[in-house]
Amino acid sequence: MTSRPFVVLFCAVAVATMGISMVSPILPVYAEELGATGIWTGLTFSIFAVTQTIISPFAGRWSDRYGRKPFIILGLLFYFVAAFGYLTAETFVQVLAFRALSGCGTSLIFSVARAYIGDMVPSGTEGRWFGVFAVADIVGFGIGPIFSGALRDSFGFDSVFIGMAILMGSSAAIVAVLLPRHPAQDRLSRLAEPSWGFVQALHDRLVLGLTVLMGLTSLTFGAVFSFLSIRLEHLGAAGLAVGIAFASESFASAASQPLFGPLVDRHDRRVIVIAGLVGSAAGLAALGAAGAYWLIVVLMVVLGIGQAATMVAVAAMQVVAGRRAGMGTVIGLGSAGNGVGIVVGSVVGGALVEVFGLGAPFYFGAAAMLLGAAHVAWLLRNVPTRETLEVILGGDEATDPELVTPGS
Repeated sequence: MTSRPFVVLFCAVAVATMGISMVSPILPVYAEELGATGIWTGLTFSIFAVTQTIISPFAGRWSDRYGRKPFIILGLLFYFVAAFGYLTAETFVQVLAFRALSGCGTSLIFSVARAYIGDMVPSGTEGRWFGVFAVADIVGFGIGPIFSGALRDSFGFDSVFIGMAILMGSSAAIVAVLLPRHPAQDRLSRLAEPSWGFVQALHDRLVLGLTVLMGLTSLTFGAVFSFLSIRLEHLGAAGLAVGIAFASESFASAASQPLFGPLVDRHDRRVIVIAGLVGSAAGLAALGAAGAYWLIVVLMVVLGIGQAATMVAVAAMQVVAGRRAGMGTVIGLGSAGNGVGIVVGSVVGGALVEVFGLGAPFYFGAAAMLLGAAHVAWLLRNVPTRETLEVILGGDEATDPELVTPGS
């Protein structure tokens, strides 16, 4: 984990996610000022997921064939262009258009960067590696809203978009100059030489189960985070306070994920996923009733810890599936599932807000988390989530679902 590719991608992703998260809390508010209401406000947050859903599977598969680095750089440049687009927007429709362009960047940056790391991970240590690498995402998402809130309070909306552009441009430069074109791959991952198509990959129960799970859990983000900043502002929170509330979830997750990594490598990964989902559901249900700013911050911390457990275990299982189906293909399909969930969640969340008020999306998100836990318990029963040479070469119906990797 101290290799140059890991460090470069860690730094680049941290900077990129900081730039992305700077605008996420303010876009619904920005869109409201430009005339958006209800479902349109939700789409302002989640329209990027439409293009993410379409592009992610192809981006992952293309990167399996042509290499990861060019796609990561291109994704960062898409976000760079989008940042300047927000500066010129005069209607919420224009905001939606540039948010959609951001979805293309999301598809290329995060799916492909995770696939690059997946190529490097030694068998049996997936949880440890992704428990550390995920800190880059989460720290960036945690710092971004605080930085955004401070800029907005001091200099207005435009300064946030300029800051995003600077961060995206610097991250693209880091990758272009310092990231090797190809990583050194683990010996066992090369044996499979995967070339599965999407249909074949989705016939694998582990790939299908993780893809559907990504969709179910991301319903929460579409339904909840589209309206959390608006709810906080209705409670009288200033821009910096809104940023701190968003950041509390991210920092709690960042602190927890490296701790969950070794547990994921030693224990039943499905049990860890289910525990994380149930804990997240409890936090979301409580958020639906919370009426005080400090309580919302505490519950966001609870949500961050639950999400950390789920994310590390899912990432480890994606690497296991990726070694036989194609790393980029598997992670790209998961990203597409994530995009579908965000779109559906934001639309349903917007409809629920119009009918039942701002608390309703949080209860909907809690229900989605519980459905995800039931899905894991049922669909991934008796499915191997660790590797032996037989599993890598296609033995995905081994009788022991928690086989220990040779040499571990």
